[in-house]
Amino acid sequence: MKRCLRNGSGVNEDRISDLPEALLLQILSLLPVKDVVATSVLSKPWRSLWKLVPKLKFDYENNQSEHETYSEIVCRLLLSNKAPVLESLHLDFKVGKCRAVDVGMWIGIAYARHVRDLVLHVISEKGSFKFPTSLYNCETLESLTLRSWVLVDVPSQVCLKSLKTLHLDSVDYKDDETFRNLLSGCQNLENLVLYRHMPDIETFTIAVPSLQRLTIFDENDAQGYGGYVINAPSLKYLKIDGFKALEFCFIENAPELVEATIIDVSKIINEKLLESLTSVKRLSLALSPLEIKFPTGSIFYQLVSLELYTDKEEWWNLLVLMLDSSPKLQVLKLIGQWYGVKNPLAIRNWDQPKNVPGCLLFHLETFMWRGCERLGEDEKEVAKYIIRNTNSLKRATFSRLIYEENNNSLDMVENLEMVEELESVVRASNSCQLVFESSLWSISNHHVV
Repeated sequence: MKRCLRNGSGVNEDRISDLPEALLLQILSLLPVKDVVATSVLSKPWRSLWKLVPKLKFDYENNQSEHETYSEIVCRLLLSNKAPVLESLHLDFKVGKCRAVDVGMWIGIAYARHVRDLVLHVISEKGSFKFPTSLYNCETLESLTLRSWVLVDVPSQVCLKSLKTLHLDSVDYKDDETFRNLLSGCQNLENLVLYRHMPDIETFTIAVPSLQRLTIFDENDAQGYGGYVINAPSLKYLKIDGFKALEFCFIENAPELVEATIIDVSKIINEKLLESLTSVKRLSLALSPLEIKFPTGSIFYQLVSLELYTDKEEWWNLLVLMLDSSPKLQVLKLIGQWYGVKNPLAIRNWDQPKNVPGCLLFHLETFMWRGCERLGEDEKEVAKYIIRNTNSLKRATFSRLIYEENNNSLDMVENLEMVEELESVVRASNSCQLVFESSLWSISNHHVV
């Protein structure tokens, strides 16, 4: 934090203290509270500066003292803070080490200081922690995160009228009604993120007129247990990941949807999930047509960008269905596996469509295949088919990894052969540029060079 440099006259110069106070407070806001308080010993101007920091992060493991309990430390430092507005408060605490009355006091102090962003992370070996009902009543709170071992038990009366962002990360719910009560009190909610691991609610009903962005990660493995009902007329961005065992997902009202990502949705074979997404402009799919019902006859009239993962069973059949149903498609991205082995789900007996989809004939301009190392013969035929039949194609990019530990002559030969084979294809578009990219992957360091 402080650098003392000796100038020409031999006098120590405190350069960091000359920075504007607003910048110093911004720097301090990035540090844990323990380190922020420690800066008070640097010099006289720093004795009170730490009290003006608008963002406080209390880490349970790193705020232990022989003279004070963790609860006393949090309470003392919260009361000492003199920032005009407490912009952010992050609290970690352990069940059994902190009393419920103390936690209620911390929240009360934060609300009295007009806190805008509140993160509550519970550490527990004894079960979930139930927060006081006062948690769900605050006029200034704009962002709330509840994480791990939190029991969400919401009364009928909830008032979080300024809340724009809500993260519920691996929490427990008393019942279906408590979840609905919570959302009903967030009249201006725009961003909702749900992480779910346990089958605690049979039906998640998400009915929020103001909601614009929804992210759901569901790793619940209970077979055939419930699902989601989404009614969000203002929703623009949707991401669903991991519906491995749910019975349903109904998107009843989302006419403004612009972008959607659907990952690993399986077992909902009778659910017309994709039919609810026909108005999107950008769509990313990581799923197999064998595991979800394709909406026969539906047209994605607005779709201009499609991203499709090629590590799913019969992904190529889903590609054909999507091309046939997306007359205005301009960008197509195929995402392969960044592994050094051949894709076990590579195409077998690729059947070229008899009719060329309209999007290839008139609109597709960009084609990309990322992670295309070790393409099978049928996979190459897919790439050739797109290049050969796309009249407006301007750029086709093929990206593959070269593995540092396995960087042998065989890899180089395979890479060269693939380049030559694709280069030899007669292109429907005279202006199409083929680009081949390679990145070095270090297995020992797990990074791309």
